[in-house]
Amino acid sequence: MLTDNELNAANAYGEWLRLAVHERELPASQRVRASAGCLAIAQDHHHAIVVLLDSRLYASVLALVRVAFEAYVRGEWLWLCATDAEVRRFLKGKEPPGINLLLEALEKTPAFQEQALSKIKKRTWNSMCGYTHTGGLHVQRWITADGIEPNYSKEELLEALRFADIIASLSVLGVLTIAEDDAMAQKVLDRYKARMEE
Repeated sequence: MLTDNELNAANAYGEWLRLAVHERELPASQRVRASAGCLAIAQDHHHAIVVLLDSRLYASVLALVRVAFEAYVRGEWLWLCATDAEVRRFLKGKEPPGINLLLEALEKTPAFQEQALSKIKKRTWNSMCGYTHTGGLHVQRWITADGIEPNYSKEELLEALRFADIIASLSVLGVLTIAEDDAMAQKVLDRYKARMEE
C-alpha cells in the first residue's frame, strides 16, 4: 500500500540511524548494557516495521508499535532512573516496574519534565494495546464486506511508520547521550526534521 518511494525513504532513514550509532564506543557498565540494549531493540523494531510494511504484513506492523515504545521507555529509565540493584535485577530477567511508574520516574528528570511521553501514552496507549494484543480495534481492520482480510488505510500505516521513526530517532539519541556525542546527536535531530518533511 505504501509506494516504493515511501518504502525506500523509510529504509534509507533506518539505515542512516543504524550507522549513526554503529560501532559507537560506550562506557562499559551494566547500566549501559541494559539501557543501550533496550534502545538498540527499539531500533530493531523500527527496522522490522519497515520490512513488514514492505511485505504487507500490516497486523504485525501495528503490533510492534507499542513494543518499540516500551523498549525506548525502558532504555531511558534504565539509564536515568533505575537503581543499580534494579539494573542488576533487570539483567537477570526480572521485569521492571509498569509503564506508568517508568514514565513517572522519567518525567522527574530534566530531560523529560515536559511529560511528552506521558502525553503520547495517554493519547495512544489503548489503541497500541489493542493492536499488540489483537483487540477489537485491530480485528476491525480485518473485517470487510466481502470477508476476513487486511483492510488498513494508508494513513494509519503511515502514522505507524512515523511513530516508529520517532521512537527509533529518540533511541539513537539515547545511545548518543550515553556516548556523550553531542555533535552526532545534533546531526540526528537535523536528519529527523528532514525526515518529517518528506
